[in-house]
Amino acid sequence: MIALHNLTVRTTGGHVAVRGADLAIQPGQRLGVVGESGSGKTLLALSMIGMVPEGLQVDGQVLVKGETIAADDERAWRRHRARTMAMIFQEPMAALNPLVRVGDTVAEPLRLHLGLDRAAARKRALDLFEETGIPQARRRLGQYPHELSGGQRQRVLIALALACDPDLLIADEPTTALDAQVALRITDLLVRLSQDRQMALMFISHDLAAVSRTTHDIVVMYGGDIVERGQTVRVLSDPAHPYTQGLLAARPSLMHRERRLPTIPGTVPQLFALPPGCRFAGRCARELPQCVGTRPPVVATPTGQAACHLPGAGQT
Repeated sequence: MIALHNLTVRTTGGHVAVRGADLAIQPGQRLGVVGESGSGKTLLALSMIGMVPEGLQVDGQVLVKGETIAADDERAWRRHRARTMAMIFQEPMAALNPLVRVGDTVAEPLRLHLGLDRAAARKRALDLFEETGIPQARRRLGQYPHELSGGQRQRVLIALALACDPDLLIADEPTTALDAQVALRITDLLVRLSQDRQMALMFISHDLAAVSRTTHDIVVMYGGDIVERGQTVRVLSDPAHPYTQGLLAARPSLMHRERRLPTIPGTVPQLFALPPGCRFAGRCARELPQCVGTRPPVVATPTGQAACHLPGAGQT
């Protein structure tokens, strides 16, 4: 349905923010994308909807329903945004216009893309509010973002993304800044909507527990590279790449509350300082001489694929 082939995103200075990404999402698939901040998760998603920030150069192919779309072909992207793919952005208060009632915000794409009149768009917005579980939905239509709770604002963004019945919903850190119970309800809602609508879901998060509950498949990113992929349950139970192993080892556990949490040594390098070979070189406990200068091959592992010169060895 939507595929990326050798997608690379560069800054004007030539620094590579996403390197040679290959990815395909099929109808009904739920894909998790995980990694630290700055790993390229959001930029990968923005590439899939033609919203890469100005000043970045995009190379490679983006195919939407078999159509190859150039990064700068805004007319083509407008045909597909909202209808074929839609995105829930990270921060509801930044994504919602504080001067516009939330009902009007959700009704706008219905009028713009589907040609509904004001009354029909408002009725559809009400249906979407009810579908996404917004309490007292009719009253909420006339409220402004600041009058809603964080969980309610997140549901408004979900309703907005669903307005034109997209084939793919991209959720970028949809549970950030929400308490645990609200976050759980939001992830459960996204799964139900994906199932009910046979809609693909791309779930971007640093929360491995949320990803494990929500997705069938997983992609792990570091330094703009996809370093591991496979079925979510298998990758999270038996990771092959040392970066994935480090992420899992650093999770807190109620069973080992007195144990000092392992950490990945060092810090994520700046974009201009990423090594030309394996992006994880310099932080990896089992680094080989070729890791710094030679990009690792993508190899098959028992749980999927990993980009590593020595996958699976020395797991933590």
